[in-house]
Amino acid sequence: MCSDRKAPSLRRRIVAMSLCAGALILFLTGSLILAVSQLFMTAERRGLITRIANDLAQEYAEASGDKKKMRHFFEEIAEEHGADKVSLLITSAAGEEIVSMCHSDAILRAMLAHARRNVPEYRISKESAAPRRRRNVLRVKTTELPDGRRLSVGCDVANDESYIAFLATIIGCSLLVSLLLGGWAADLLARRFIRSLRNVSDAANRIRDGEWSVRVAPSRESREIALLEDAFNTMCDRNEKTIRELRTLTDDIAHDLRTPLTRLRTAAEFAAMGGQLKTPLSEMVFEQSSDMLELINTMLEISQTGCRVDNTPRENIDFCTFLRETADLYSTVVEDHGLSLALALPPEPVVFSGHKGRLQRLIGNLLDNAIKFTPKGGVISVSLADGADVLTLRVADTGCGISPRDLPNVFRRFWRSDASRSLPGNGLGLALVKAIVTSYAGFVTCESEQGRGTVFTITLPH
Repeated sequence: MCSDRKAPSLRRRIVAMSLCAGALILFLTGSLILAVSQLFMTAERRGLITRIANDLAQEYAEASGDKKKMRHFFEEIAEEHGADKVSLLITSAAGEEIVSMCHSDAILRAMLAHARRNVPEYRISKESAAPRRRRNVLRVKTTELPDGRRLSVGCDVANDESYIAFLATIIGCSLLVSLLLGGWAADLLARRFIRSLRNVSDAANRIRDGEWSVRVAPSRESREIALLEDAFNTMCDRNEKTIRELRTLTDDIAHDLRTPLTRLRTAAEFAAMGGQLKTPLSEMVFEQSSDMLELINTMLEISQTGCRVDNTPRENIDFCTFLRETADLYSTVVEDHGLSLALALPPEPVVFSGHKGRLQRLIGNLLDNAIKFTPKGGVISVSLADGADVLTLRVADTGCGISPRDLPNVFRRFWRSDASRSLPGNGLGLALVKAIVTSYAGFVTCESEQGRGTVFTITLPH
């Protein structure tokens, strides 16, 4: 399968997604700060205007609307809050000026115009006259007095709006700088992350080209990358081991098939030259082809069992009865070899769900192996123990035993010890036993002592 070279690189995706996420978070945070600041300042100014309007309304009621007294009160308010910070105006119901204190004629005209339209709350933005050209921004509130006149109180908010604009500029610059730094940091992290992935990819390509010993050096960039590298190296170790086993298996199969084929070819050539064979050619062909067919069938059975491709439904088997029946089948062979077979089974039935034919091969191979390596007068014992979750089967003999050096190889395909090379067999019996046990998610172990015998222990889950 070809990779899509036109797809964007993972590095660009990481950087782009990091920038988008960072920009969104910073934008939302900045907008929230601006909104809260503006709401706070607006609420503060409205509270100030309301307090001034209430105070002036009370003074107006005490002065009975006298213009001179109200101007005096206006001057006191202006002195307290600053003459350029507040603008005060009292108008008639028709909007005519009665008393005013504004630091700009333009502001006075604007307040009068709004008073005539009876606007309760508004904003004024005017530029002051020369030489101090300054943008005056007022928030004005109009309150109706008890005699029908209207009181307009304006408070300068130019500094507040300048502060909000300055704050927005600072947040914008911070957003830009944060995005630049965040993009650089994301690109740096993406490079380190992708470098580890490329190491894995390069190693995989080299393995594809036949360099089976290549492994990924641990980078320890992160726990996830370390887990990926460990899993990749473990997979490569197992693949290399499998390939070595396949090569060994191929060589063993070729060796075991070459011997009978060589015999057949030699016999055929000898017969073609008119020689007389001790064994008829047809009988020799039958024997050698039977051995090769048995070898091939056993190999196929091991492969199918190991891959669990057998779809034959399981059946509930009384393992105790099954072992007794199998022992009866081998009783004649055991007697012919001068051996005795002992069974140690639970008194109650032990039910196991499995394939009867496959289990017969398992027990048969273990018994064949015990009979083959136990001298006359020896004992072969078969015992079964039923646990809560597993059943344990043991097949023991009092034979010659296996040397510690050979013990790790007993379940290898085609492996035969030096003591067994003179005996019939192809070295697949115990390999088939292990494949069958593994297909049931069980375990098989071998314990042996030279000169005292061997014990095979099989554990099968219920």
